[in-house]
Amino acid sequence: SGLFQCKKLGETCHKTVFDRCCGNTVCQLKGFKGKCVRCLSAGSRCIKNRECCHGKCVLFKCKNK
Repeated sequence: SGLFQCKKLGETCHKTVFDRCCGNTVCQLKGFKGKCVRCLSAGSRCIKNRECCHGKCVLFKCKNK
């Protein structure tokens, strides 16, 4: 177990390099705490298209296609 071990699906995360989600999962934040999920739902804050369930991140928010 390393110092910067990634978090598994359903575990608590903070979307930082120190507390990130494993593999293709992403951290869905609510305030300053989050949970590792498969993808972010519409309206969630995002950085990349691949983070969103619908594959579309526009102006830092997931959108429906």
